[in-house]
Order: sequence, then C-alpha cells, then structure tokens
Amino acid sequence: MKKKTKEKKPISLIRINILFFIVFLLFAVIIFRLSFVQLVEGAKYKALADTNRVKEIPFTAPRGLIMDANHEVLVNNKTVWTITFQINENQKQDYEQIAAYLADILVKPDEDKQKLKETILNDMDVGPFFRASKYIPRTIRVDIDEKTRAFIEEHKSELPGIEVIPDQMRNYINGDFMGHVLGYTRNIPSSELDYYLALGYKLNDRIGRYGLEKQYEEVLHGKDGEYVVEVNSNYETVEQKSFTNPVPGNNLILSIDKRFQDEVEKALEKQVNEIKNRPIKPAKDVEIATAVVMNPKTGAILAMGNYPRFDPNWYNGSISTELYKEKIMPYEANTAIRGRFPMGSTMKPLTVLMGLQEGVITPNTYIFDNGRIQYDKDPLGNPIYMRNAQGHAYGNLNPQTALQKSSNIFMTEVVMRMRAKYGLSKTMEKMRYYDQMFGLGSVNTGIDLPEELPGMIATSSKTIKVNGKEKRTTFPNSNYVQQSIGQNDTFTPLQLAQYVSTIANGGYRMQPYLVQAIEEGTPSGTSGKILFKREPKVLNKVEISPENLKTVQEGMLLVTQPGGTAYSSLGNLPIRVAAKTGTAQSSDRRKEDNAVLIGYAPYEDPEIAFAIIVPHGGYGGSTAGPIAREIVKAYLEIYKNGSNLKQE
Repeated sequence: MKKKTKEKKPISLIRINILFFIVFLLFAVIIFRLSFVQLVEGAKYKALADTNRVKEIPFTAPRGLIMDANHEVLVNNKTVWTITFQINENQKQDYEQIAAYLADILVKPDEDKQKLKETILNDMDVGPFFRASKYIPRTIRVDIDEKTRAFIEEHKSELPGIEVIPDQMRNYINGDFMGHVLGYTRNIPSSELDYYLALGYKLNDRIGRYGLEKQYEEVLHGKDGEYVVEVNSNYETVEQKSFTNPVPGNNLILSIDKRFQDEVEKALEKQVNEIKNRPIKPAKDVEIATAVVMNPKTGAILAMGNYPRFDPNWYNGSISTELYKEKIMPYEANTAIRGRFPMGSTMKPLTVLMGLQEGVITPNTYIFDNGRIQYDKDPLGNPIYMRNAQGHAYGNLNPQTALQKSSNIFMTEVVMRMRAKYGLSKTMEKMRYYDQMFGLGSVNTGIDLPEELPGMIATSSKTIKVNGKEKRTTFPNSNYVQQSIGQNDTFTPLQLAQYVSTIANGGYRMQPYLVQAIEEGTPSGTSGKILFKREPKVLNKVEISPENLKTVQEGMLLVTQPGGTAYSSLGNLPIRVAAKTGTAQSSDRRKEDNAVLIGYAPYEDPEIAFAIIVPHGGYGGSTAGPIAREIVKAYLEIYKNGSNLKQE
C-alpha cells in the first residue's frame, strides 16, 4: 500500500503545477488587457463614456422680426414644444415600436392611428436611405401642448431617441393681412436639403418658402443656441450642464405703413363683394382684385394688396387637402407680381407718347373721331374697322382730349401714321421698344420678391414649310392697332404701377422695393443698429422729352375732370388726380372684360402712383375707380392727417 502511494505523488504535483500555470497565464492575459485598455485606449473609452453621458440639444434661434414703416411688428415668433427623434446606435431603438407608441399619444379622435404611425415613421427617417445624416434630429410634431410634453417626459424610457425641445414658430400677428407679401416658412424640401445642411441648417429647421420670408432668408435666419445636459442610461435628463444663447435673425423694416395697407385691402374686399352682390347686373365672374401703390419718386411700395387673401399661419402646421383646395390654392399666387393681363386703354398714354416722340403727331394735332376708322381689309377685301366703346363719336380731338375720352380712333390713327412712316415690322419693333423703356413687356421690375413674373409678349401662329414639310410655328403678334389700345400683350399690376410712376415723376423708371432697411436683431426684441438702408435706384431714364410727357400728364388729368372717364370716381376730391381707365378683353371671351385703372396724385407733386385690376369686372372707371378713390382718401387721411379731406 505504501509503495503505491509514493508512486502517485509526483503525478498530483505535476497536475497542480499545470493548473497554477494556467491560472497564472489567465491572470497575465487579464492584467495585460486591462493595462492596454487603461494606458493605450483609455482616452478613447473615456471620450465614449462622456458621449454617452452628455447630450447636446439644439435651441432654434428666433427668426428676425418683420415690421412696417413705423416699426409696428407684423411678424414675430412664439416658443413652442417640438418632438424630435434622433437615431442612436448606442441605444436599443425599435423604430416601429417608437412610432406606434407616439401614435397612441398623438392620435386625434377623427384620425387614423395606423396612418399616423406611418407618417411618424416617415418623419423619423430611419429607412435604408437616410434623407439626412443619422446624427441630425428629425422633427416629428411641432407645437404640442403641455400635457403631451409632460407625458412624453415621464415615459422617456419607452421612447429612446425622442426629445421634446423648445422651438420657434412664426407668428403672423394679423392673420391674413398682407399674406401674399409676407410669405410663410416651411420645412426644408428634400431637393434642397444638402444645400441648407451645408450652410449649417438642421434637418428640422424651417426656411422661408414664399414672399419676403423667402427673399430675405439669409437675413432673417439666426444662429442656433444649444443645451448640454447629462443623461442616465435611459437617456433621461439628470442635469443641465450648459446653455449657449441663440443669436436672433436680423429684422426687416418695410416701406409699407400698416394703416395704409389695411385700407387698400379693405377697399379691394369691399368692391369685390359689392359688385358681385349688386341687385342689377351682378358681376358673377369677379373673384379677385389687386392694387399696387408706389411712391413714384423713390420706388417704395406703399401698398400691395390682393383679395382674397390667405393666412400664413396655416403653414405652421399640417394643411388638410380641403383647406388647401378651398382657401389657399385658388388665391395663393400674388397677383400683383404674377397675374398678367392686357392693359386695355391704360396703354393709350404710351401710344400718345410714342406718337409725339416719333413726330407723327404734335401737342397741337387734331384728329377727327367719327366713331370708326378703317385700318385693314379681310381676305375677301371687306374693310376692317376700329370703333370706340359703345359706338361713341367724339369729334375733333387733340392728344389731351383723346386721353380724356379714351378714343380708340385717335390711337389707331397714330399707329397708322407710324406704319406709313416706318412699315409694319419697324412699327411693332418701336412699340415694344417704348414698352421696354417704361418697364412693360418681358422684363422684371426688380422688386425684392422671389415670385415675380415678367409680362408676356403676345404671339400668333401659322403653318410654314420647312424643307418641304409643313410646320406650325409661332411669331410675335403684329396686330399693331390692337397693341395701340392695350389688347395684345399682357403685363403685371406691378409693371403698370412702375409705368405710371415713370409718367408721374418725369420719366425716371424707379426700382420698386418693399424693404427699406435691415436692423440687427436683439434677444429682447428691441430695435438694434441699422445694418442696411435702401437708396432709391433709377433703372433708366426714358427717351421722352419733358414737353411730350407734360402733354400726356395733362391728358391724364382731364380723365378725372368733367367729361373724363374717371370723373365720377376721382373727381370732387380735395386734390387733383391724374388717371387713365381701361377695359381689356378677357382671355375667356365668355366672361366680362377686365377692369383696369392707373393714376397718380397729387397731380402737381406726385407722392403716390397706383395700378388696380379687377379681372372680369367690366369697365375700369366704374369698377376699379371706386377702389382708386378709397386709395386717395386713405393717402390723405394717413399721410396728410386728413386736414383737407372732405367729409361725405
């Protein structure tokens, strides 16, 4: 027995030694790994730990204010609570579950929860192809109530990646007031996302998408602030570490006085509703009206009104299909800069100016108006006549009285003399050259709005042969007689305002503008230092002699005097007004003509020039005239303190 025991001892010792050696190796590996982590990768893991503990929450900077000429605030901001989502690879995030949970919280009684969930998933941007970097927070819902915010904060553990942050929402203080000019903000469209992200914008930022908001985006957009908070393992906020104040955007000061703009908008609305609902011959086709009022000396826009209007605040949230179709889509376009209409007889001052300047008539020329004049023949040899409205015959007319009576016969004789002197092609070329001098035609006025359209040159079409094959082609419309009375090319109301301003101020085409100054934004919302101040800009001086301009100005004054086409609306005012009425054929011949009127006041020293269009409103004098009268009265009341305004 003893012998056997002695033989086993060496084997046990060997096993124990092997075991100790293995344990030693394991400890050595562990110690080596700990040393490596501590000494070599310690900084890396420390930074990772800090990243996991600290969260940066952006605080959107308030956009700059928009104020009227008297510094009355028209657009400011309000702080709201916004739900955001951020992808985090260091957290377990079940996107479907998060979206379903949020849908349960946010769904409204009349809302489809499943559709809402799909919308939230889309906003979370977690598909295989990110619309933006996964490190950028996504906006899920803007302007939630306090109860919803508190509930989400209490259930953060079930909503990894969800934050409720303070945000800025645009506040259009007066609702639909001047909505077409002020514009609105919306989320960055996907097609422009890369551009704005490169500029430092966030995925959930809102940018100006229309009107002044869009035109001055770089001015109005501020610099975001930031919360830095410490969070626990469930990403619940433990402590606020720091806060960087946002820098507000800069403020816009407009050339428009809110009081005057308001009166212009009221005049448009009142007239449209009155003529639509009048007991005798209601204007059933009238839907809209537009007016532009401009300072002819500087180019400052004093009012730009459209009716109907839309409320830019609607764009702060989701817009239903019904709201868009019924209230926004039909009236969203700013007709003042995008609507294109034939001028009708408001073209006649320019026709007279051209005739005078080209020497085919003089201020002392008389033309007999017997009510009609032949200017062409049809293919069968039958005469084609131009006639006056309602068959009037005015007798002997000089340039001034031709404008007073709005004689088609006089204008036709002027351009027939032009054709006799230059030929048809050269006459049309000259007519459009004079248009361009006054800012009419396929040119922009230079207004500081991004949506402006130029006028449109009328074209005709015919079939020609090209290499033996027939081809339909278009060419400029050469109906020079129709052009002379404003029934050919189409122009915008703003172009008409610039045109009449050029007549009023003695021949200087001024660049129109809405923003007269930019001032530094301040956190308190008080006025900061002026960063930019607008100086009037002359775009060109027309090649018209002062004597010829004076002749046309005198004719436009007669329009508002007894016997003139605008006397009933613009006569008997405490100041003298120059004007020209127009009745232009609508593109839809089944509807009434368009009512047009241009003018300026006071006649001796013009301070306002205006253009008014009421599509399908009929005669310019009777339909647009009352709007012009209200504009002049508002000018006297607001800018001249009503001291010489007669009471009616």
